[in-house]
Amino acid sequence: MSSIPSSSQSGKLYGWVERIGNKVPHPFLLFIYLIIVLMVTTAILSAFGVSAKNPTDGTPVVVKNLLSVEGLHWFLPNVIKNFSGFAPLGAILALVLGAGLAERVGLLPALMVKMASHVNVRYASYMVLFIAFFSHISSDAALVIMPPMGALIFLAVGRHPVAGLLAAIAGVGCGFTANLLIVTTDVLLSGIRTEAAAAFNPQMHVSVIDNWYFMASSVVVLTIVGGLITDKIIEPRLGQWQGNSDEKLQTLTESQRFGLRIAGVVSLLFIAAIALMVIPENGILRDPINHTVMPSPFIKGIVPR
Repeated sequence: MSSIPSSSQSGKLYGWVERIGNKVPHPFLLFIYLIIVLMVTTAILSAFGVSAKNPTDGTPVVVKNLLSVEGLHWFLPNVIKNFSGFAPLGAILALVLGAGLAERVGLLPALMVKMASHVNVRYASYMVLFIAFFSHISSDAALVIMPPMGALIFLAVGRHPVAGLLAAIAGVGCGFTANLLIVTTDVLLSGIRTEAAAAFNPQMHVSVIDNWYFMASSVVVLTIVGGLITDKIIEPRLGQWQGNSDEKLQTLTESQRFGLRIAGVVSLLFIAAIALMVIPENGILRDPINHTVMPSPFIKGIVPR
């Protein structure tokens, strides 16, 4: 429980933003609404005979009315094809399996606890946000792991746990994919962009590192901005925490620390082995003809086409 400070002009503004945000429908319903809007839009555009040119061969592409009988006949047999023909789907499934395994065996939670084990009260907001950005390696699992951990970190250093929870949610949600590492979403988006670019240039390949410079710099910017917002706006609005402060941040067991060390050593050996096959000019994972890294079997193994 906390004592809420009296509302100021800025407090009323933040309250208004919060109320508007709470009225946003559930993501599932948003997709349903978008599907309905799409179907109605196709009916309108089809009635006006709207068409566009295919940029690859110049053939006209006519809008199909999804609300018509003909549109229904086209829609039903193509629903499954729409998913199975999506090039990045295989990579997505492999990434979900890998991230799910790492989360299930306890590697990712233990790694996040290790990062949060020594937090200074003054820099708690920035540390929670930074760890939240790093947690994107676990993809959607970060939304489950980080919020309670952010609350416990703040509680352990004597600050308002709700502020820590909100900072973690902001880091995971608002800063999604911002990371110093190449994460699962980078691979996913690379495949999506490569497939989209193929409509204009079938030889074009979008690398997984094309977004890295922006995402890595975003970590610095978002950590500073998010930390300032948490310290100067969010936490003061929550007031003084008056609840139970006996909860402590979870500590790693000896077996977890040993597991992290073994995982770290094996990861370094794996990275070294891959580097030996990629970095040398005659590396076996380079392009066999031009000896380049992009394109190469190494890159195609990460983002298959």
